[in-house]
Amino acid sequence: MGEIGKAKIAAINAVGEDEIFDRMSRGETVSKIIGEFNVGWKLWNKWLDAERGRKDRYRAAQEAAGHFFASRAVDTAQNADPATVNVSRLQVDTDKWIASKLNQQYDVRQKDIAINISVNDLHAQAAQLLGDVDDIEDAEIVDEEGE
Repeated sequence: MGEIGKAKIAAINAVGEDEIFDRMSRGETVSKIIGEFNVGWKLWNKWLDAERGRKDRYRAAQEAAGHFFASRAVDTAQNADPATVNVSRLQVDTDKWIASKLNQQYDVRQKDIAINISVNDLHAQAAQLLGDVDDIEDAEIVDEEGE
């Protein structure tokens, strides 16, 4: 990393991880934060990786931000008025999408379940079942008295 990169990292460290993550949890976007420091995504990720546990604290801040955006979506929906209902609907949809990306708890998309069925296995099972039926038909029926 060059001198400019080190200076930018020093500027981020001067503000402090707690302050940055707190801003994120209050709904400030990472793009806006790194824009303030004139830092690109590559340098931002280097800063996240520079200290043990920082990436986990970053993920926790993202989850908290998800709560913020979900809460804001509810507030926007509840406070919508007839004159701005379409704008409010767009704001709610956007906040719901952001919340779902930051916190999986808010991801309400239907999950696809993949099921693989082997026709050969089904054929083998059916043949076995039919063989069992043939064995039953061939068995001698004896009543309880032994006649």
